[in-house]
Parts: sequence; structure tokens; C-alpha cells
Amino acid sequence: LGIELIRAEETLAPATEETAFICSKLKEKHAILTSIDGTYDNVLVIKPPMVFSKGDADDFMDGFETVVLEDLALVDDILSISRTPT
Repeated sequence: LGIELIRAEETLAPATEETAFICSKLKEKHAILTSIDGTYDNVLVIKPPMVFSKGDADDFMDGFETVVLEDLALVDDILSISRTPT
């Protein structure tokens, strides 16, 4: 399962650095493992285990929302952040 991240709907510019940031913060702050894929490294890949409950999905969405709306919002220059190896 993958989520393709873009910077703006008008341009469809890939959100490469943002994807790396989100991947790192999900692991660091929420113990959620994801990886990055896609031609532009802007697809956040979720590989849930076979046993994956609604509660697990809710936990992922809570973590994702927090990272995007709170952590990413505090970053002044996303291009200065190093990329996450996957």
C-alpha cells in the first residue's frame, strides 16, 4: 500500500523531501515502519502485517496526521533536511 505525496495539486510536484521527513518521524516518534518508493521517492510505502486491525489503521492515521500537521509544519526549509535511506 502506498501514498503518493505531492507538494501542490496544481503542479503535481513530487514531495520527495517531505516523504523522507515523514518516514523518519513516523519511525522516530510513533514506532511506525514505512519505506519510500517511486520514481521521485515520493511514495510512502506501508507494509502492514497479515494481522492488521482497525485499531492499527487508526494508530497509523493518528501518527501520520501528527507528523504532517505538527512536525512538518514546523520545518522552515524542507530542502535542507537530509534524506532517509530506505
